[in-house]
Amino acid sequence: MSQKTVCNSLFHPFSQADGKTVVKSFRISEEALVALKEEAYSQTVSLNTLANQLIFGYANFGRHLERVGSIMLTQQALGEFINSLSEESAINAGKTLGKTSPQQLMALDGEISYARVIELIHNLSSWANWFQYTHRTEGDHMKITLTHGMGRKWSQFITHYLNGAFEAVGNRVRSEISDRYVILTI
Repeated sequence: MSQKTVCNSLFHPFSQADGKTVVKSFRISEEALVALKEEAYSQTVSLNTLANQLIFGYANFGRHLERVGSIMLTQQALGEFINSLSEESAINAGKTLGKTSPQQLMALDGEISYARVIELIHNLSSWANWFQYTHRTEGDHMKITLTHGMGRKWSQFITHYLNGAFEAVGNRVRSEISDRYVILTI
């Protein structure tokens, strides 16, 4: 499977290749049901769609975060922390963590591969809220743009963190950064 095919299929994680779903019922608290209905309404999706997205997110990413000892922080709290670092410290943290953390997350649920790195980017966007992403193919290259509002030091951190993941699977990445985005060309 080509890198382009892998990217196109993984950037649409809620489409099941075989189209199969199963019927399953659960008992949940009334309070939780009310909250889920409110959220589904605010997102203009069905309760079933929201429940499927939440279960999918937990099954494919959330449960692994618990296993590696992740903590939840608001973007404001993380931004304050990152911005208190020197740019060199943010780069070094990204490099150090990029050598182990992405690989650890990918290995918990399978192999370490190019497809898994792309899936990790999706998960860091959708479930960890590190950034928003877009992607496009330019010839033989994939361009992934990661946008955020957390400053240049955050851009430096995520660039070096993700470079570590791509290097682990044998891919070289060119990157362009600013205080609001990172562009990765693979």
